[in-house]
Amino acid sequence: MSLSPKSIFVNQLGYLTGGQKRFWIRARSPLPFVLQAAGGMAVYAGITSPAGGDYQAGDFSALCAPGTYQLEVGGSRVPVVIRRGAYRDVLNALLRFFDYQLCGVALPASEAGPWAHGPCHTHPAQVLGEARTVSCNGGWHDAGDYGKYTVPAAKAVADLLLAHECFPSPLAECRPMEAVHPTPHLPPALEVAREEVVWLLSMQDPETGGVYHKVSTAAFPPLDTRPEDDAAPLVLCPISYAATATFCAAMAHAAVVYRPFDPALASCAADAARRAYAWLLRGDMRPFRNPAEIRTGEYGDDELRDELLWASCAMLRLTGDPACHALCEPLLDLDLPLELGWADVALYGVIAYLMAPPGATRTDLRAKLVQRFKSLLDDFAALAKAHPFGLPMRDEDFIWGSNMVLLNRAMSFLVAEALGVYHPATRAVVQRTVDYLLGANPLGQCYVTGFGTNPVCHPHHRPSVADDVGDPVPGMVAGGPNRNLQDEITRRKLAGRPAMEAYIDHQDSYSTNEVAIYWNSPAVLVVAGLMEKGER
Repeated sequence: MSLSPKSIFVNQLGYLTGGQKRFWIRARSPLPFVLQAAGGMAVYAGITSPAGGDYQAGDFSALCAPGTYQLEVGGSRVPVVIRRGAYRDVLNALLRFFDYQLCGVALPASEAGPWAHGPCHTHPAQVLGEARTVSCNGGWHDAGDYGKYTVPAAKAVADLLLAHECFPSPLAECRPMEAVHPTPHLPPALEVAREEVVWLLSMQDPETGGVYHKVSTAAFPPLDTRPEDDAAPLVLCPISYAATATFCAAMAHAAVVYRPFDPALASCAADAARRAYAWLLRGDMRPFRNPAEIRTGEYGDDELRDELLWASCAMLRLTGDPACHALCEPLLDLDLPLELGWADVALYGVIAYLMAPPGATRTDLRAKLVQRFKSLLDDFAALAKAHPFGLPMRDEDFIWGSNMVLLNRAMSFLVAEALGVYHPATRAVVQRTVDYLLGANPLGQCYVTGFGTNPVCHPHHRPSVADDVGDPVPGMVAGGPNRNLQDEITRRKLAGRPAMEAYIDHQDSYSTNEVAIYWNSPAVLVVAGLMEKGER
C-alpha cells in the first residue's frame, strides 16, 4: 500500500530524547516503517499497529539518539527530529503571546519585531449607565478582539501561576519582553502574569469590593482594526457574581505565589481577595447577561456554585480561616463537573483545597477529593485508550475551543501528579496531547502559529489581520476543530466532516481559528510539564 506524505502525521517540532515517540498514518492495514539517519542508514524499523478507525500508529520510543531522521512508510518519507529541549522555543513563544496581547502599552520593534504597535485603549472607561469613569488600562486583550473580560482572565492567570508552581525549571528559560515589564526580574511566568493581576485589581469597585464583569467597546471593531486604531469609547459592564468570585480566587492564588517575589503586590492581591469574598458572602448569585447595548463577549454562566467553591478554597489556602473551610465543605460535596474551564471551575477549587496547609483542612476530606481526582483521571485515561490518537476526548468534545478542552484534561494529569496524585497514563496522555497540538492529527495541522511545517497562518486575530505582516503573531494556539460549525465559513466549507477535521485555517472562522489567552495558558503548563517529565 502506498501513502501520500499528507497521510503521515508526526509531531512537527520533534520528540524529546527521553520521551515517548509515536506517529500515525491513515491506513487500515499494518505497514512496515523505517527511520533513516543522514546518509540513508536505517537506525530503527518496525510495523504499525491498528489505532482505531482508519488509522495505524507506529512507535519508535526506543530510538533516543538526537538527530534528524527520515521516516519512511508506505513509499513516502517525512522528516522526524529527536532532540533535547525540542519544545523550548514553542514554550517561549506560548508565554510571549501574552506580551503580544498587552493592552495600553506600545510594543517596540526591538521586542515585538514586525508585530510592533503603538499604545492602545488608554482612555478611561465609562461605567455603564453612570456618568463616572474608571481607569482600567493594562492587562491582556482576551482573544482575537480587544475586550478584557474578568472571568477568562482569572482562568488564564490561575494556569500561569500553577505552571510556575509545578514546573518552574522549563519556564525559567523563557524570555518575556523586558521592555514592557516594570519588574523584569521575576520568574518568567510570574513576570508575564503580573500584568494581568495588576489589571484585574483595577476592575474591583473600591466601595463595594465587587468586580466589573468586563471592559470593552460596545461592539467588536472590524477585523482589520489595529489595536491603536480602535478608538471607540470603552464601557465597564456591571459587577457580576462570576467576575467577583473568579477574581477572588485568582487574587488569593496570586497573593500566595507572589509573596516571596513581590510582597507589595501579594499584599494588594490578598486585600482585594478578602474584599471580593466579603461581597460574595452578601451578594446575589445571579448570572451575568450582556446589557442590550453591549455586543461583545458575554462569558455568561448559569451555574455559579463552582465559582464560589473555587473562591472559598483559594481563600482557605491563603488564610487558613476555619470560616472558609465551613463554606468549602458543603460545596465540595456537590456533584459539580470537575473541569478547568472558564465556566466550569470546580477542579480549580479542588486543587486549591489540596494545596492548602494540611492543618487548615480535614484529612478525610482530602482523601475523598484525591479519590475523586483519581476517578476523573481514570475516566480520561479510558477515553484516551479508546481514541485513535490517544486523546482523552470523544467526538462530542470537539466543540468551540476544543484545543482548550484537550489541554485542560492533560493539565489535570500534570497538576494531579504535582500534588502527589499519580496516574499511570499521565505521560502518555500529555505526550499525545502535545503531539496532536503540534501536527500529529488527521489534518496534519500544527495548531500553534509560527511553528511546524503546516502552521496556522490565518487566525481570527485582529492585530494579525490588520498589521500587513505576512505571518501572524507567533505562539498563538488556535481554537481547533468544532463539530458544531458555528460560523459561516465552516458551515459552507466543512459540512459532513468528521469531528477532528471540522477546522479551517481562515481568518473569518472565529469558531475554529480564533485565539485566546485561556487557550494559551493551559498550553504553557502542559508543554512545560512535558519538558520536565520527558527529559528525565
